[in-house]
Amino acid sequence: MSDEEPDLWPVLPSEAVQDALSDPGLPVDLFSAIVALTVAIAEDPWLPESSARDSAGDWRRLPIPHGRGLVEYVIDTPGHVVRLTRVIPL
Repeated sequence: MSDEEPDLWPVLPSEAVQDALSDPGLPVDLFSAIVALTVAIAEDPWLPESSARDSAGDWRRLPIPHGRGLVEYVIDTPGHVVRLTRVIPL
């Protein structure tokens, strides 16, 4: 890895997120949108489109494009990892 490459944050899905993503009834376009958000979160967990769920800003909520739902996650800054806690499809 070169010095110019971004410092990515590993994103760990919760069991609930794993179950949601493995549901065969989940539409392909929604699955793809969630995966794209996961990549974006790995690049920058404090995305401008996200909003804080607590005063510290460690718990975040991010809309899925086109009003398809929300993803929620927590940023573990000391551990340099993001835990994807919940996917709320609409």
